[in-house]
Amino acid sequence: MTTIEGRAEINLRPFTNADIGALGRLFGTARASMQLFDDPHTTGEHTAYIAGLSAGCAITVAESDGHLAGFLSFTRRPGAAMGEITHLFVHPDHQRQGVGAMLLDHAINRYGPPLHLWVFEANTRARALYESRGFVMTDRTDGSGNDEKLPDMRYDLLAGGNDTEVTRT
Repeated sequence: MTTIEGRAEINLRPFTNADIGALGRLFGTARASMQLFDDPHTTGEHTAYIAGLSAGCAITVAESDGHLAGFLSFTRRPGAAMGEITHLFVHPDHQRQGVGAMLLDHAINRYGPPLHLWVFEANTRARALYESRGFVMTDRTDGSGNDEKLPDMRYDLLAGGNDTEVTRT
């Protein structure tokens, strides 16, 4: 376990199927706490989504005092040189306590670089975290291609350093 600045101990571990229900609830709660969009999905739909996600991604969960505090999912598509962090969510009760940074650092050390991820443009706290770890924005969209219809941005972390520019606006 790791203690973050005297706070509760955080344990990172691999996802198990027993986590599906709790991660479904955490996913919905964390999405709602962003206050960026009205989430039309139910807890049951979030749980089913996590079950499907677990079939194609490596998921790391963060625990604090026996409760799930956050999770990160990672995938590397066949033939792809760059892995993708597909989700990084922290329960609102554990936000701003280093849990997201711990999960992100774990993914960087275990899977990459090179890595990429997508984040909503309005999610400035997440963007600041990614930028603090060396990710740079390389693409942005108007959101027409995502379920939430919110502008989003692609961030890359390259093995040899990041000096890329935005490819599309």
